[in-house]
Amino acid sequence: NELLRHLVDKIDNNIQAITRYKEHFMEGAEYILISYGSSARSAIHLAQNRRNKGEKIGVLELQSIWPFPAQMVREKCRGAKAVLVVEMNMGQVMAQVKAAVDEPGRVFLANRIDGKLVTPSDIKQLLRVIQGRGV
Repeated sequence: NELLRHLVDKIDNNIQAITRYKEHFMEGAEYILISYGSSARSAIHLAQNRRNKGEKIGVLELQSIWPFPAQMVREKCRGAKAVLVVEMNMGQVMAQVKAAVDEPGRVFLANRIDGKLVTPSDIKQLLRVIQGRGV
């Protein structure tokens, strides 16, 4: 029990050194896409395309998801109009993001659970709805 507590404390005290992530187009981002793994490629592709059209969309690509980098996510998402979590599951990472951010009501999910990749088009459609521009 004491050893387990020591190991958990060691992880908790070193989250910043353990977790890995990349930022893409985050400077001045009004909308932030958080993703990891293969779905991150779709998020990055969409963000780059929309940035070229003047939209301020950034991507936080999580390269490790445990321990979850809650403090970093909170800081990076502060002030964003919305955060869209792009993942290929039932929203497990979205739940972590909602718990981390200041305004969980601004966190949305773009997911697939059928084994197919989330496409840039899938993300774009949901982003347009969030922005109030329809589909």
